[in-house]
Amino acid sequence: MFESKVSLLLAILMFCHVFVFSKVLPHRENISLNGEWNFFVDSTSTDNPFNWGETELKGKLIRTVTVPHAWNAEKGMEKYWGKCWYEREFEISEQQLLKITRLQFDGVYHDAEIYINGKKASEHKGSGYTRFLVNITPYLKAGINRLTVRVDNSPSQNNIPVEKSFDWANDGGIYRNVSLLITEPQAIRNIHVSGIPDKNKGNANIRISFLDTSDIHTSTIQLKATITEENQSSKKCIYDGYLEGNYTNGCFTSSLNFDRINPWHFDAPNLYKLNVKLIVDGKEKDELSTCFGFRSIKIENNRYVLNGEPMRVVGVEWMPGSTLERGMAETHEDFEKNLRLMKNANCIFTRFHWQQDDYIFDWADRNGMLIQEELPIWGAVSITDSIYAIGKRQIDEMTEAHYNHPSIISWGIGNEMDSRNETTIDGLKKLYTYVKSLDSSRLVTYASNRLGNNSMNVGAELPDATGEFDMMMFNEYYSTWFGQSVDSVSKRLDEIARNYPGKALTISEWGICEPVFNGGDPRRAKEMIQLINIYASKPFIAGAIYFCLNDYRTQMGEDFAYSYPQRVHGVCDIKLNPKPSYDTLKHVCSPIMVKKLSQKEGKISITLAGKPGLPNYTVRNYSIVAGNKKVQIIELKPGEEKTFEIKTNSKEIRIFRTTGFEVMHLKL
Repeated sequence: MFESKVSLLLAILMFCHVFVFSKVLPHRENISLNGEWNFFVDSTSTDNPFNWGETELKGKLIRTVTVPHAWNAEKGMEKYWGKCWYEREFEISEQQLLKITRLQFDGVYHDAEIYINGKKASEHKGSGYTRFLVNITPYLKAGINRLTVRVDNSPSQNNIPVEKSFDWANDGGIYRNVSLLITEPQAIRNIHVSGIPDKNKGNANIRISFLDTSDIHTSTIQLKATITEENQSSKKCIYDGYLEGNYTNGCFTSSLNFDRINPWHFDAPNLYKLNVKLIVDGKEKDELSTCFGFRSIKIENNRYVLNGEPMRVVGVEWMPGSTLERGMAETHEDFEKNLRLMKNANCIFTRFHWQQDDYIFDWADRNGMLIQEELPIWGAVSITDSIYAIGKRQIDEMTEAHYNHPSIISWGIGNEMDSRNETTIDGLKKLYTYVKSLDSSRLVTYASNRLGNNSMNVGAELPDATGEFDMMMFNEYYSTWFGQSVDSVSKRLDEIARNYPGKALTISEWGICEPVFNGGDPRRAKEMIQLINIYASKPFIAGAIYFCLNDYRTQMGEDFAYSYPQRVHGVCDIKLNPKPSYDTLKHVCSPIMVKKLSQKEGKISITLAGKPGLPNYTVRNYSIVAGNKKVQIIELKPGEEKTFEIKTNSKEIRIFRTTGFEVMHLKL
């Protein structure tokens, strides 16, 4: 009797275990492969002499490193440009073997060959800053599997950046996250959402792609979607239902309209979360979520127009990969430290010379920043057929990974090239057209350092390529690299306006590099103020990005204070300690000015004005805090003045954005 009860109990427990296990088993598994890997520096002159793709890494020179890993950040490895091997093991169960397994590399610089159990599974070359997937299902076995990756950061004509034509660190390695993605044969590859606001209404255009279209049949699939407010206080669900649309060229497209939405803005970064379930023959096969915002951007009357509101915007560029201990293998904490320094300096506009980690854009989406992400084509590079093909692939991978980020308002297709050369102009035009074919919702630009040349009117050169695109961008270094002076800048900018009538201009870089140019940080601060005032006086200038936030690691640097060369170009040093010029940057980037400030009989009176020049945008729902008292700035338009009174004996006043970042700190 006792044995029969035990047997019954065991049967019930086994049934419950199977039932619960089947319910909680995810449709997709994302398993991190970060952590300890075996590592070997292959400095031999012959190609793969030990056949390590086919055999296990062995020998006394094999050591352990922690991935993400950048070998040029290691002491003694700073100058090594060549091949290295990474290897680790991972386990696959019999049940997982029935599914589809892919490797996801978020960044391997710059050429990668991938081997599974001694067989070459794939390669990814010429694109060291973009995410890629590798289907390794045919090479797997139940139990322990060996993953080997050969990485090469040698100078290459078949890479973007080309050869040594770039001004940042050449950090080789598996420097971003690696993971296993395990799914059913029917699985979602990506969800792209373009959220377009129309005042308080909104339209969401949805495009869903699949990992393997051969297993997707329109007659048998359903797509169940929910859209909820993501980082907003109310957390409302604004859609819950099955998507209706069209399935063409391997993608499903749908469009949803909403009577009321909260647009995304750098001072009100409202996000929405879209969750999609893939149902095949009535059975749920996959589920994927993404965040997006309702945001529009265009250029009109020499202004950036964000959600229908004209504005002039100012910010600073940051050069990632400069953490001395980790290089390009920076952590989320490293990213956030830089980003917070930018936002607390009132910088809401930036650009990146190469493609960045998802975390940076996620942070910018949630905290409010406008970004241009770029192809890393830099310098005197010709856009040959092979470079154009690599550029297209990088555009594909960049836009696929980062399409949904409302913080990204522009794609850049190059920087400081020979952009008055016919071949370069034609190549940039082709890249522009290709980007626009993939994403017409954003701006596409090219940043020139040749826009101000005087020879255009003599007939020696063609007009600069940047004039062909959505916003002209000019790296303005008249007082430094161009060998002139601050006094020449106003005249030169006016010449540009005459040569390119009706075109809006953004100053995409300006600043001072030490020790190439003397004067140090006092000169940096002085010229920053002088030049922002000149830019503000030019109605055709829509924005300006200071260069740069940090002194940075770069393979062409002039300063050798540390083991890797650096450029002393920042308002913070390479360890992110602010210099005096950091406070100057915060001042010039503030959207508001203090006109009057006084304290009498326990009351502070402060008169604020919206900055009329550069930057220039309406302030909404900022807070003035003194002691334990707070006063709200409901709205302050450019050029408008308002006086606020606070009953307090405090001798300090702080003003904050809606996102909590400090605009200014005043002492009485």
